[in-house]
Amino acid sequence: MTYFFHALLIIILIVIIFSKENLKIVIYSSVFSLICAILYFLYNAPDVALAEAAIGSAIVPLIYIISISKHSKSASHIDENESSKKNYTSLKEVEYD
Repeated sequence: MTYFFHALLIIILIVIIFSKENLKIVIYSSVFSLICAILYFLYNAPDVALAEAAIGSAIVPLIYIISISKHSKSASHIDENESSKKNYTSLKEVEYD
């Protein structure tokens, strides 16, 4: 039974490595952590399994999602500022010609 979970962990790792979208990577890493918690439980370490399920499957992905959303908001704000500066300078250049 544990061989199945080990094989599943390897498959999820490969999917994480080749994935391009940040949200998918966070979801797959959460699933990876949940499977690790199952393996810990099967190896008679329920305290470690509980900690892995709580921290690795819930708290860490939540922190990643919050940071990704804040980063995308700030990146879009920076892009808007740079595009407005470009438009302003291009208008300025047109006036001088």
